[in-house]
Amino acid sequence: MTSDQPSGKQVVDLDTIADTLSTTLSRHPGVIRLEPTMRSVMSRWKIASVNQLHKNLRPNNPAPTVATRDGLILSLTGNVLNLHIDLATNISKPALGLARETQELAATVIQASGLVVGHINVTILAIEGTPG
Repeated sequence: MTSDQPSGKQVVDLDTIADTLSTTLSRHPGVIRLEPTMRSVMSRWKIASVNQLHKNLRPNNPAPTVATRDGLILSLTGNVLNLHIDLATNISKPALGLARETQELAATVIQASGLVVGHINVTILAIEGTPG
């Protein structure tokens, strides 16, 4: 091994982290769903095209470090993960408290993945009553 090679570099699978966040957050009491938005759909298309271009033009370089799911946009810079969450919540749970809880829950998932927590922005797009 030469001194030019990085040692102990962590390989990050953003798709796995995104899946874990999606499952964990959507099961949290008071969260009705992670809200798909036009922004997340457009981000997905953009990321898919950039990934395809990257794969064709730079196959030996690491892939771009952004992942999306409905209601989630993850962005990795170095070992810092920034996250944007779009939620629909239940009216029975105060929105501000639920936003804080989902931030804390997301931070726990990010830390468990071995990354540093960056910004976690939560947008509550809908507050809905329970179907009855």
